[in-house]
Amino acid sequence: MIDVETELAFAGAEAAHAALSAHAKSHDIPPEIDRAGHLAFSFQGNRLEFLTVPGRMRIRLSAVSRNTLYFLKEAVVHHLEDADPEAARNLRWPGDGDADSRRTPPNFRLLTVLDRSRPVDGMTRLSLSGEDLGPLTRDGIHVKLMLPADRSRSPVWPGVAANGATRWPKGPDRLHVRYFTLLGLEPEAGRVAIDFADHPGGQISDWARAARPGDRIGIMGPGGGLPPGTDRPLILMGDETALPALVRILEALPARAEGWVIAPLRPADAGYLPASPLETLLLGPEGFAASAAARFAEALDARPGARVWVGAEHGLVLEARRIAAALPPGQKEIGTYWRRGRPGDATRDDHDDHDD
Repeated sequence: MIDVETELAFAGAEAAHAALSAHAKSHDIPPEIDRAGHLAFSFQGNRLEFLTVPGRMRIRLSAVSRNTLYFLKEAVVHHLEDADPEAARNLRWPGDGDADSRRTPPNFRLLTVLDRSRPVDGMTRLSLSGEDLGPLTRDGIHVKLMLPADRSRSPVWPGVAANGATRWPKGPDRLHVRYFTLLGLEPEAGRVAIDFADHPGGQISDWARAARPGDRIGIMGPGGGLPPGTDRPLILMGDETALPALVRILEALPARAEGWVIAPLRPADAGYLPASPLETLLLGPEGFAASAAARFAEALDARPGARVWVGAEHGLVLEARRIAAALPPGQKEIGTYWRRGRPGDATRDDHDDHDD
């Protein structure tokens, strides 16, 4: 474990403490400790703790890796910004030193395109190479991919601010940043694959469709998307952007798992998903949007105690959240992967949009 502690003096410490607690609860993140002066969260072996007295806040982080520690620091900054922007600017972490515009985040790396293929209709697969890919096998299955928003410009990659948050290039150097799922990780060979659903007009998906060997893209991560627990039956549902995440989840399931996976594939493309003990319901790409919510409701009615996972367009996510509203927070993970008619970005870790 990596342990870090810092203390911050600011007049609004108690109000910030209350705001942090309310924000967590509104996002179905139950605190482990939530009482006056003490707020703590534990997840995936990591711990985040706020100890508050009038005018002061002590922040303790325990992380399983440097990658997760960086995400935790950044999350603290972003949530403090919402409560007290000046306090967030003044935050400092021991050992970080001063900001260095030449220093990229510790979980940033470049990947180089090796080849391009079409695993199923509507999907581009890139095989990529890179250095030090071992850390990508831990902490989650998603990474942030980034390219210059103005593709005519040479990339200016992110830096690290003095308070520990990512310093994103702005103005003409702005980056377009989106979440994608890693597949086929071979760290010893320095190879990884990423699948991109076709979204005409999406900057990164359009780039992927035209990518050639030698093209490069920046990534940060990984994070998020660890497989759900299998102590209950599972109901998994994802649209075309979440198909890679479904692949990773199904690959990790034990033989004893049971439940359903609902996906927008044709029977001829069923082999895209790995063999699993779950029953697979293929709705086809044409009929998925119209029928997925109803089939999800039917599955949950049949197994009301199931654990659910959903990744999809925002409209379907809202329907899934309504259908699963009675489930406790620890029994569901329902996230927006994209929003129809909105390009989106992922320069904030609390942004819930993924693939573009």
